[in-house]
Amino acid sequence: GNGSSTGAKPESIKSNGELKQKSKKNITLISPVKNKMFTPGEKIEFNYRLKDTVEIIDSVIYYSRGRKIGITYGEDTGYSWVSEGINVGQNSFNIRFYFNDGTSENRSITLRFKSDIVPDNYGYRIKNVFPHDPDAYTQGLAYHNGWLYEGTGQYGRSSLRKIKLTTGEIIGTLGLASELFGEGVCIFNDKIIQLTWTSQVGFVYDLATFKLIKKINYPTQGWGLTTDGKQLIMSDGSEKIYFLEPDYFTEQARIEVYDHDGPVINLNELEYINGEIWANVYQTDKIVRIDPETGKVLAWINLSGLLALKDYNRKTDVLNGIAYDEINNRLFVTGKMWPELFHIELVPFQQ
Repeated sequence: GNGSSTGAKPESIKSNGELKQKSKKNITLISPVKNKMFTPGEKIEFNYRLKDTVEIIDSVIYYSRGRKIGITYGEDTGYSWVSEGINVGQNSFNIRFYFNDGTSENRSITLRFKSDIVPDNYGYRIKNVFPHDPDAYTQGLAYHNGWLYEGTGQYGRSSLRKIKLTTGEIIGTLGLASELFGEGVCIFNDKIIQLTWTSQVGFVYDLATFKLIKKINYPTQGWGLTTDGKQLIMSDGSEKIYFLEPDYFTEQARIEVYDHDGPVINLNELEYINGEIWANVYQTDKIVRIDPETGKVLAWINLSGLLALKDYNRKTDVLNGIAYDEINNRLFVTGKMWPELFHIELVPFQQ
C-alpha cells in the first residue's frame, strides 16, 4: 500500500493550525477607479475604506512602478499625489497596508495617463512622384545607399525586394514561404531584417545578397520595424512599441503611444527620423510622430488625398510605407497596391 492505513497524519497537516495565514482584511479602494485616465502632473486622490476589523492600521506605503511615492500613518484613509515623472500609458500602483499586529496586505490598481502636450498638425506638398508596383502589398519600406527596399505581404505573395527608386524596377527579389505573411523591414549593419505577421518569426538576411543569415523569434505579432542605429524598434498593431536587442530580439524596453486624447492603436509601418519614431496608423491616411523616450505624440501628419482618385482601383488599399533618405533629407511614402510612391515635404497646418 501507500502507508495511509497507519492512521499517522503527515507533519504539514498536523501543524496546519500554526501555519494558517491571518484572514484577509476587508480593504476597499474607493478611488481612483481602475483604468481611469489622467494627465501627467494631475493630482490623484487615493482613498480606501477598512470595514469590519478590530485591527488598527500602523502605516500605508504607496508605490508607482516600484518607486515609493508616499506614506500615511494611522487613521489617515487617503493620500493625495501629484503625478510627476510618470510615463504615458498604463501604470501600476501598489499600496501596502501595515497593521499594528505585524501583518500586512497589498492592493494594486492600474491607471492610464494620456499625453500632456497637444500635438502639432501637418499636411504635405508633393515634390516628386515615382512608379510603384501596383501588385505590391507594402508592409515595410526603407531607403539605403540610393536603393529602396520593400517588404510585401499576403499569403503566397510575400516578398523582400530591392528597387530602383526612379523607375520602380525590381532589381532583386526573394519570395517568402506561402504560409508566411510578410511584414515590416529594416536595415541594420549591412543586414536586412523582415518580420512576419502572426508566425512570430523574423528573418535576418545579408543586405547585398538576400542570403538568409538566421531566423529570430518574438512573442507578439510583427507589424512595423525600424532602428535608431543601436536597437530595433517594432510595432505589433496595438499602441505599444518595443525596443529590441538586435541580435536575439530580446525586449529591452517598451513604450505606449498616447496623445492628449488617449491611446493611438493600430501602429503599423515605422521609420526612425531625426530622433523620432514615425508610424503609419493602419486604416487611416495619417502618420503619427512619436517621442521614443516617453511615447507622447509630437505631431500628426494628414496625407489624405495623396493618391489621386483616378489612380485608385478595386485593389488599391491603405496608406502604408515610410522611408527616409537621411543624406538628402527626402521623405518617401506609398501605400498597399498603390501605383505610385511619393517624395513629399511637410507643411504645418495653420491653426
